[in-house]
Amino acid sequence: MILAIYVLSLLALYAGALLPSPALFLIALAAVVIVERWGIKRTALAGLMRRAQLSGVTRSLIRDGAILTMVAHSALSFGLILLYALRALINVELRRIHELRQLPHPTRNLDLSGLGIPDAPPSWLTGRAPAWLLHLALPVAVGAAISTGAATAGLVVSTMCVLTVLGAAAIHHHRNLVLADKEALQAAALTQLREYRPEVLLYFSLSEASGTTYQVDSWLGVLAGLRHRAAILVRERKHLTRIAPTTLPIICVPRGPDVMDLDLPDLKAVLYVGNTGNNIQMLRTNGVRHVFVGHGDSDKVASTNPFSRVYDEVWVAGRAGRDRYSRAGSAVADSSIVEVGRPQLAAVEPARTDRRVFTVLYAPTWEGWSTDLAVSSVPVMGLTIVKTLLALSPDIRIIYKPHPLTGYQDPVTKRVNQKIIDLLGDSGHASERLTELDRLIAELAGPESPDDAQATRDHGTPSPERHARLIEAEREWQRLSWEGSAHRTVTGPRPDLYSCFNQADLMIADISAVVSDFVASGKPYVVTNVRDQDEDEFRAAQTVAGGAYLLGSDAAGLAGLVRALRQPVPDDPMAERRERLRHYLLGPGTPAPMDRFNDAVDAVIAKPYPAGLPVLAS
Repeated sequence: MILAIYVLSLLALYAGALLPSPALFLIALAAVVIVERWGIKRTALAGLMRRAQLSGVTRSLIRDGAILTMVAHSALSFGLILLYALRALINVELRRIHELRQLPHPTRNLDLSGLGIPDAPPSWLTGRAPAWLLHLALPVAVGAAISTGAATAGLVVSTMCVLTVLGAAAIHHHRNLVLADKEALQAAALTQLREYRPEVLLYFSLSEASGTTYQVDSWLGVLAGLRHRAAILVRERKHLTRIAPTTLPIICVPRGPDVMDLDLPDLKAVLYVGNTGNNIQMLRTNGVRHVFVGHGDSDKVASTNPFSRVYDEVWVAGRAGRDRYSRAGSAVADSSIVEVGRPQLAAVEPARTDRRVFTVLYAPTWEGWSTDLAVSSVPVMGLTIVKTLLALSPDIRIIYKPHPLTGYQDPVTKRVNQKIIDLLGDSGHASERLTELDRLIAELAGPESPDDAQATRDHGTPSPERHARLIEAEREWQRLSWEGSAHRTVTGPRPDLYSCFNQADLMIADISAVVSDFVASGKPYVVTNVRDQDEDEFRAAQTVAGGAYLLGSDAAGLAGLVRALRQPVPDDPMAERRERLRHYLLGPGTPAPMDRFNDAVDAVIAKPYPAGLPVLAS
């Protein structure tokens, strides 16, 4: 219907211009603008227009053709064409400003104040103005349908708007010329990083989706606790400002050749949190050890990716990780696997007996990149799980924490996820102190930067004292936010996963690293068996299921299990199995996981690098 209205309105617009019929022209023009502004942008028609290569610019040209036809018999047509030329100049200026502000290596926590990076242009200039300028002919068109004088007035209004935008663009273009020497900018960033002398580098690259920097965030505390200086290298610009607050230097190196030419004389080891194609550009660096640490220890296929054989070492939490690679036959040599524990789990607390309300955490994974990774319970049984738990209210509290990428691949999963959120009606907990802490956290985290150039400038030399205050404020926020007994939906960075663990008396989750980490708490958990596999086969294939209560796709028995576990003396026959599994999955409790991890870093750095082949005399 909207498409039909749009097409008929365009036909009527041209008819009104050709006849000419001012009344028909004005009515059709109003209809076209309304459909453009409210009809296309808010419906599926936007996708259809993209597939037909009818962008907003193209559609504005089609509309403006009728406007030029309407004013073709007057001197105003020349003025209008001149405005189009000025609009093209503005677009060139804005594109040049964008290119100038694209630093070769944007950074965080490295002092690049000497570069004199100016403020980013205001959002109205870079974002809204180009969209406004697509309608620069409208005042002329409306005026032309009324009278010659009105058309002239419309042209004056349009000209003033265009000249204002052009002037602002010229000013910001001039200010940003200090960023024109890209080689100098690149050298300044690399000099600062070399002066920091990092010995360990965490490498991260993932271009497919946002919301993936949790893979880096989970390692920030560990990197800060190393005995060696650590830094972070990311490949995609968008990740620079999305990584959680840290005092560690972060550098973005987008181009593969720059990664391959990276010269860090003190670098001894590179840690990889994921297997992506871009890793190969860092892996070719000789003289350093390359170690795959992953971003969680799970039974997913991704945790035994045969690509892992390219690393010098593969670090896993406990014996279970070693056996997982062996069972998968991935050709990762047993000698290259090192058990290092999970130092992140120091924040996970054991069960408490002073709970006012029994809390169930539902933490499903996402749908995965491929069918062999599709183990999410959300589209299969997510609603059934939540409705079953809601039927037990008010005796229990539900915390729903879906994976950050839930619904990214599959629209069905996205819809079900939203239905669950709507069902729970998260009211959270609000207080004056929480509001104060929100303001304090925002202040301590520093200003939000409109682009990575300004982020590089505004987040230069870090302040350990300021960061310590930020961490303390975050902890107090998380503690206070759990007051009350309302159901919660957690989709942002706060409260974090381990804070949710500490609130839970029982967790329901899919096969993922979340389950392995929860095992550290010693508390009962449920693993979803979304494909209704034979229980013995499922437990044999999924290590974490060894200490779990299993839940089939119909979620049968969930209510009875919750009632049994929330008794004063819980009926928990899996408790002994969980304790054995904890050591198998995560390794021994002593030495402390952070000490084990540091020892592993020391050991891999101390390994002599193979000598090069002798050069044969000719």
